[in-house]
Amino acid sequence: MPIQPAHPNATPFLARLRQMLDQLSPTEKKLALLVLDTPIHLGSYSASELAQITDVSNATITRFVRHLGYGSYEEARRQARLEADAAGTLPLPPAALASANAPNSQALWQAQQDKLRATLAQIPASTMNAIAAALHRAPRVTALGLGANHLLAQQLCQLLAQALGKPAQAEPAAGQTLDTALAPLARGDILVLCALGGVPAPLLALGQQAQRTGIQLLCITDLTSAAPASDWLLRCDSTPHAPMLAHLIDTSAAHTLVYGLVAHTVQWGATPFELE
Repeated sequence: MPIQPAHPNATPFLARLRQMLDQLSPTEKKLALLVLDTPIHLGSYSASELAQITDVSNATITRFVRHLGYGSYEEARRQARLEADAAGTLPLPPAALASANAPNSQALWQAQQDKLRATLAQIPASTMNAIAAALHRAPRVTALGLGANHLLAQQLCQLLAQALGKPAQAEPAAGQTLDTALAPLARGDILVLCALGGVPAPLLALGQQAQRTGIQLLCITDLTSAAPASDWLLRCDSTPHAPMLAHLIDTSAAHTLVYGLVAHTVQWGATPFELE
């Protein structure tokens, strides 16, 4: 029986996805669960981009949307976008409402929401699980960051130390250089490169040196910068809120992501991981 394309008044995309879950192939079901379990906004990605994010082939994406009853990926994408637009945005918190008359206050709040959504949308739950598992196992963590990125490295290490009692150090410490950053680390430890705005050559060299010695590498950078080969890559939207702020690195989404990663690690702490 031929597959009938969806119509605008048809079952909503996510509801249709849940209804068809048990009828999908194993690979398509894996894709469906990633879409359901993580805030992947289908309307924001082309078929090729979604395939790359979810680690499946373009052919799987095509079969997936046809099994859901859509004539093409673009048709599914269009419905998902319409549903997201109809859902609207999150309400402003009291603090933002209180300053609603301040210049650009609503625009700023909307921009922060958009950045956080864009950051979370392209990180599969399996990646967060894998990083959380590694953070539990690693005897020691060192985070490297320069400039505004150093504050991100400090936040990560402070949270790990407070929440897990994990030996964690943000480098370079005051008055020190990067030369000794790898000294406390050994095979099985984790090095985190905090590099929004690009990975400086000294950090890139340290990352490469760490991997040669069996140290695991996590890189946190922005959506567009070239990233070194690493065990895990987390990309954050750091788009400036306005042109006159283009010289500043917006680390707001990255700080929220780092908190979420540590919180996820703590929550999973008492449960054995079953990673694919």
